[in-house]
Amino acid sequence: MGSRLFGVTEINSNRTDTRDRLRATLRWVVRLVIISIVGCWLFFYLDSIYQRRRAEALFSDLKALNFATAGFPEVRDIMVRYGGGGLQPKLEPRLPDLGDPMIDEHGNVTYPYRLPYSERSCTPQNCTFLLQIMTALPRIPILDRTAQFLYTSLPYIGVRSWIATAFIRVRNGKLVSSQAGVLEFRMERFDSSEHRYLVPLGYWVETRLDPTDFYACRNQPYRVNISHPRGKFPADTLDTCLLQSAGAPTKRAFDVNLSCLDNPFRNCRFDELAPLAWADYSAKNGDTGTGDPHK
Repeated sequence: MGSRLFGVTEINSNRTDTRDRLRATLRWVVRLVIISIVGCWLFFYLDSIYQRRRAEALFSDLKALNFATAGFPEVRDIMVRYGGGGLQPKLEPRLPDLGDPMIDEHGNVTYPYRLPYSERSCTPQNCTFLLQIMTALPRIPILDRTAQFLYTSLPYIGVRSWIATAFIRVRNGKLVSSQAGVLEFRMERFDSSEHRYLVPLGYWVETRLDPTDFYACRNQPYRVNISHPRGKFPADTLDTCLLQSAGAPTKRAFDVNLSCLDNPFRNCRFDELAPLAWADYSAKNGDTGTGDPHK
């Protein structure tokens, strides 16, 4: 009788030990998952702060640049300082490229614009510079369902994805045109279907030296407007265009505040991102709102 009781007790003890080990393993796994999630979130957030500070320094340099007289040396120094450079035939940019993005029904983004072959070289007389500062997620080559899942889900835990770009052309040794801005990428649904689309929203500045250029601000020396994407995309960009003259309000155009990019749970409003450009737009168009792209 005693041996039977001892056997039952031993079996129960073994079962208890197994359950305890299982609980300990589950607790360890849960802790590891939580630590991994927190660690990844912290990495994305700290990387965003670091890239944001680089982008702010870039816009500060562009704000101080004399676009009316700038040439190859000034542009090259800024580009090299922040990791950009002249485009070469074997060094063409990867995603994202410049031009209007084309988005298919799966959320894949392509940028069809490519430089003519004659512009794919860089000399002190003629050079096309490209600089991109971006958060971690756009640096990862992901497409299709993986991209749709990450760009849709990560904003809910405060991970935001954005890119700051500067695209500058030098011809005959002079700065003849530039495009610079900061765009946040989000997955948006604009109809009743289940498909979501990768949509940029943010602030964009374009400058032109030649006032007779067809694209030169629609014959206006300084122009601020809201660009509405084609179709029914629910996101906009605030666009500023100015001629590169001695009296151009360059400092107003490049006065940006990127600290709102650090807010993990809310998009930047136009009045936060580009306060002076938004003030000029509001004064001209009678808009007294805050410039929320989703309102």
